[in-house]
Amino acid sequence: MIVKGRHVAGMGGANRSVKRQKKIFHRLGLPGAIDLYDGTINLDTSPYGFRLVSFDYLFSDVKHKSFPRKRVETFGFITIEKLFYKSITYENWGYIYIPHNSPHFGNEQMFELIGRKIEGFNPGDALQIHVDDKHLRALPYPFPMADK
Repeated sequence: MIVKGRHVAGMGGANRSVKRQKKIFHRLGLPGAIDLYDGTINLDTSPYGFRLVSFDYLFSDVKHKSFPRKRVETFGFITIEKLFYKSITYENWGYIYIPHNSPHFGNEQMFELIGRKIEGFNPGDALQIHVDDKHLRALPYPFPMADK
C-alpha cells in the first residue's frame, strides 16, 4: 500500500525520547534500531485516513525513562519497505513508529515515522511510503470528520 502525505512539525519531544529508546528497541530485537535518527517525521495523510491492523514488531510493557519520569509503554512498528522523497527511493528506510502513549496514537490521519536521517527534509515536504497491505486499512474517502 502506498501512503502519501506531508511532513508536519512536531513538538520536538521525540528527539530526546528516541535517543534513549532506540537502545532498548535494539535489545528487544528491532532490526536497524541503533542506526535510527534521533527524531521522528510526523506524516499527515489528510484528507485520507488509515486504520492500523497489525504490526511487524510489537513490544509490550517496555520500561524506559522518558523525561521527567520512568514509564511503561507499548511500542508497535510497521516496516516501511520504501520511502519516496523527491526523486529518491529509500529501500527499507525505517518504520511507522507507534508509541501507544503518544498524542498521535489513534489519529487515523497522522503517522510517526522513524528511520535513517534524510538530508534537507523540512516541514511541508511531501513524501510517500510503501508498506505491506496487511498492516493498514484505508478508510472511506472523504474521511469522516469528528462531530464538533
